[in-house]
Amino acid sequence: MDKLSIIISTLVIGGTMASCSEEHIKMPWEDDLNAKHEEQKGELPTAQEGQVLPRWAEGCLDIHLINSGRGECIFYIMPDGTTLVVDAGETETSSTSVPQKPNANTRPYMTDASYIRHFLPAGKKAFDYFMASHLHIDHIGDTKMATETSENGYKLSGITAIYDEVPFNHLIDRGYPTYKEDKDLPPVDSRFADDYIKFVKWGTSNKKFDGTRFEVGKNQIKMLNDAEKYKNFSIFNICGNGNVWVVDNSSSTGGKVENFSKTGGNPSSCGIHIHYGKFDYIACGDLVSAPQNAVANYVKATIPINGFEVFKAHHHLSANAWGSGMQKNEFAPKVIVNQNFSDYQPDYNLLNSISTGIFDNNTYKWDNNFFTTNLHSRQQENYPDINQKITGCNGHIVVRVAPGGESYYVYVLDDTDMIYRVKSIHGPYTSK
Repeated sequence: MDKLSIIISTLVIGGTMASCSEEHIKMPWEDDLNAKHEEQKGELPTAQEGQVLPRWAEGCLDIHLINSGRGECIFYIMPDGTTLVVDAGETETSSTSVPQKPNANTRPYMTDASYIRHFLPAGKKAFDYFMASHLHIDHIGDTKMATETSENGYKLSGITAIYDEVPFNHLIDRGYPTYKEDKDLPPVDSRFADDYIKFVKWGTSNKKFDGTRFEVGKNQIKMLNDAEKYKNFSIFNICGNGNVWVVDNSSSTGGKVENFSKTGGNPSSCGIHIHYGKFDYIACGDLVSAPQNAVANYVKATIPINGFEVFKAHHHLSANAWGSGMQKNEFAPKVIVNQNFSDYQPDYNLLNSISTGIFDNNTYKWDNNFFTTNLHSRQQENYPDINQKITGCNGHIVVRVAPGGESYYVYVLDDTDMIYRVKSIHGPYTSK
């Protein structure tokens, strides 16, 4: 507690989790959630298998991993209703691709936009923040997918196309406002970067949205509606542009920013730590290499081994997604959620090592709660036991945290249409 309090006053230490049950157990806060949506929608939605997932209710934290099968997109709803979208990728179909969702005729950006629009809090027409973890095509858009060009001069794909469907008010990324012109930044290495930058310059110059560079060691993403009511909630920037927040108890601030890489792309991914009461969640885009190991040190210094609730896997759980620092530090989240869209993700050998909890002769207990948006049929053919290592797959994945962060569920939603029925329910998990 003392370490974390020094780092930032709003971050406190999380705890442990109860066992996972396939049977749905109603939580006390669900009555409030259902009553709220009965009032909003004139009906009583419930979180039962086969039925539509009820929308967010005040006090809950929602984390939605949207599955188009062609890129990452994560939609967050904070306890006061402030909304954040991280990434909005769109890539072309290849020989290694999983099936596109909901079908091959629906552009990925429309899948993302329709999902966001459906789950926006009542009365909202826009989301508050868009953050790009980094500027690769599977996170912001792709010129090869763009069939149209905006009258403002940029191609329409990923986030540039989503904006016309569901706008946003604030943009955060690792390069604003100078991007390629800034020699102090790691290289911007994406074939969609020029169109993305044109979009940002158009939006900010015409006051459609404002722009901010992601700063490590800051709380830039703040609740905008009622932050005072939820003082135990925070989002802390832990890495970006190859920089990582390093805990230093000798420092008056409890930490400092250290540079580990000037390489563009994945090692420069921006990462956040969401803290809500006893609930802790880490997501760092496609982070790899030295910054990845430095983030493992951050987790070790700020979250007890048994208190790491949910981790969004680095780099779609490819073979390089669990570096030596994570292995040596007994990096053991209770739940792992993953967005992937290729037949080599999740990497089987890595998944096997994670599920057994054995790295470098360092054994720890892991509850094997692993959720991934897609599992290619070739993975199942090549590794018949892979399903035993996966708790839920092939759908949108939703982590819904109860008010105060005391407990949470993981839902897998049907991704074959835009109705968002519940396929499976996992939990409740308890944070301590």
